[in-house]
Amino acid sequence: MTERMAIALEDLVSLAESGERQRLRILINDINPYDLAEYFQEMEPQHRLSCFRLLDLDNASAVLTELEPQNQRNLLKDLGNLGVVPLISNMSPDDAADLLSELPEEKAQEIIEQIADVETKADIKQLLGYDEDSAGGIMSTDYLSLYSRMTVGEALDYLREQYEDLEEDIYDVYVVDEANFLVGVIKVRELITTEAGTGLEAVMDKDVVKVVTSDDQEEAAKKVERYDLHSLPVVDNEGKLCGVITSDDIIDVLREEATEDIYQSSGINATEDGEELGSNVRKAFAARLPWLLITLGIETGSCTVITHFDAVIQQTVAAASFMPLLSGVTGSVATQSTCIVIRSNSARAELTTKMVARNIWHEVRVGLLLAICCGVFTFIVSLLVNNSRHELGLVVAISLVITMTFGVTVGTAMPMVFKKIGIDPAHASGPFITSLLDVSTMTIYLTIVHHFLSHIV
Repeated sequence: MTERMAIALEDLVSLAESGERQRLRILINDINPYDLAEYFQEMEPQHRLSCFRLLDLDNASAVLTELEPQNQRNLLKDLGNLGVVPLISNMSPDDAADLLSELPEEKAQEIIEQIADVETKADIKQLLGYDEDSAGGIMSTDYLSLYSRMTVGEALDYLREQYEDLEEDIYDVYVVDEANFLVGVIKVRELITTEAGTGLEAVMDKDVVKVVTSDDQEEAAKKVERYDLHSLPVVDNEGKLCGVITSDDIIDVLREEATEDIYQSSGINATEDGEELGSNVRKAFAARLPWLLITLGIETGSCTVITHFDAVIQQTVAAASFMPLLSGVTGSVATQSTCIVIRSNSARAELTTKMVARNIWHEVRVGLLLAICCGVFTFIVSLLVNNSRHELGLVVAISLVITMTFGVTVGTAMPMVFKKIGIDPAHASGPFITSLLDVSTMTIYLTIVHHFLSHIV
């Protein structure tokens, strides 16, 4: 936190402790909900609850939406059903559904049943029925649509009547038929600049980019990025309009997916909220253990290889001193290739054999050039360190060229193989690929040393 924020936080806590409720009420209701949520993250539970109870209903709903899941659950538990129901009722259905999905199912249903507005209750139940990582799970049911039979003038009159009840700003308006099937989209700008008597069917775009409720949220994010959209309609399996995904939803998805990839590339099962992994020992342990066990299993192979070549290592200790160098450089160049492949192919739903071959060929050429440069540098270092023993330097340099080229090939192919078999490519990087290459590098290097042993001893 900045100094300004730290001072403000101290002021809030001081007012809460001194019981100056009126002054505190004025102060916290004047703070942006996002900023206030950050303050709440740093507060003790009793101070957080005291401040929260003084918020206006709109501000309280907005702040609750911005809090981390664990703090949301704690706050809802402290407020009780009587305090929670008005907040949930005041939220947009998609935000309410996101919040309730963090609670035990029985508790969530208990709260939903106390919501007076029948339409809001139905929308929340509908959204909770979708997988949380699907297009249906992140869409908003708070949207405006027009009927295809309308004229532009009728459409504008309708938008004027309904717009004030809409929480989001709109740029594209979706057009449906009498049975609510999505048939087109029209920009607000086109509505304003078109003659009032023109029918919507004459000016709407019938080629609508859309997703189905069951599609993965990442697929929705890719479509928004690919087609540069402000919003994305969501339809059911029959093609009826169910909701809309807005740009702020997509930002949340991209942030979530990026966080998940970072965790997975570090060998962490990203199934839990990041804040919990940083504060809950049991969940952090469970998330990090599986891939570490896999890494231990693979690295056992390195021990086996080194034991197998024990006699070689004893005869040429100088050659053994280069083992960490080869392992580190090979692992680094492979990880670079993995990162590039994952990033360049992230937007592709499928990888063809031609794409795989092109990626591997490109990275192998780059890797070979890097390997030659690093090999020459290592040869020079070996001469300086080992009193001009060019035989050892040559063996190390050749080994490095081979292991780096092999590492680049594995680093390029592994994420694409993972994607082909339905595993997140991010799992290919980090501990997994590094451990795999440790075993391979030791095997290649010590085999070459063993072959040339008579020349370097």
